[in-house]
Amino acid sequence: MPTTKPLDLALASRQFLAKEPLTEEEIEGIVLAVKSAFLKLKNLYDKITPVFDEYGFKAPSAGVVARDLSEKIETSIIQHCRTFTRGLKFADLSRFNKRWEVKICKDSGLTINQSSVIDSENYIVVNYKDNSRVKKIWVLWEARDEFFSQRRKNSNARTADLKKSAPHIQLIYQAD
Repeated sequence: MPTTKPLDLALASRQFLAKEPLTEEEIEGIVLAVKSAFLKLKNLYDKITPVFDEYGFKAPSAGVVARDLSEKIETSIIQHCRTFTRGLKFADLSRFNKRWEVKICKDSGLTINQSSVIDSENYIVVNYKDNSRVKKIWVLWEARDEFFSQRRKNSNARTADLKKSAPHIQLIYQAD
C-alpha cells in the first residue's frame, strides 16, 4: 500500500503541504506505473542475462536503460492518472500546468544533470536496487537550486541535498 510518511531517515521534520497535493488515486497510479515498468525490466533481465553471460559480457544495468524506463513510466502515469499530461517545454510531465520530472536513481537520493535549470518543478524519484527492485518512490515538491550540490567543473551531475530539501519531500512508496 502507498504511504505518505516522511523519508525513513527522519530528515523531513514535517510533511510538505503542496498547493495541489497528490490524491490517493494519483499516488496509486504512480506506484502502479513504476512497479509495472520495473517488473517488465526484471522479466527482460531474466531473459537477457544468460545470453550476455554466454558471450562473456555483463548485462547492462538499469541505469543504462533508465531513459527508456523513465519514458515508459511517464506514459503509464498519463494512462493511469487523468491529471497528468505530456510535459511543458522540456519537462517529462505536466500536472495543473506545473512541470514534473521522472528520475530513476540507484539505491537512494536524486542525481540530476548539471545543466538542468531548477525552477520549482516537481520530481517523481524512483530509487531501485539489484537492477529491477523498487526500493522507494518519493516526490520532491517545488525544487529549488539550493536543494542540489554546487555545480563543479569536473562533473556533469548534481546530487540532491536531502537535509536541505527534506521539508519538500513526500514518500509515496517504500518496499518492505
